[in-house]
Amino acid sequence: MPVFGSLTVLLVVAVVWLSISLIPMRSIAAGRAWGMIVLGVSVFLVLVAGLFASQAEVSDSYRGESPTFLVMLVAAIVLAPGAIVALVRRGKRD
Repeated sequence: MPVFGSLTVLLVVAVVWLSISLIPMRSIAAGRAWGMIVLGVSVFLVLVAGLFASQAEVSDSYRGESPTFLVMLVAAIVLAPGAIVALVRRGKRD
């Protein structure tokens, strides 16, 4: 039974999100709407990740970056390829 690590899960999520953003649409309006949906969901997921990370308890001896910032950064990095593709495809249609 394979055990998936966190990096494998992040890679799978990034590839799936990129694949979702590449779904072809028949009309220009549908493509534009799909791009906005992908961008909106990307931003929403980054904000939700930050909300959950803000609930994390950090020990007093911790001197690194804020856990909220780190989680939002990782979520943005994972979702960025799909969001960039949605922006580029949306720009081609305008």
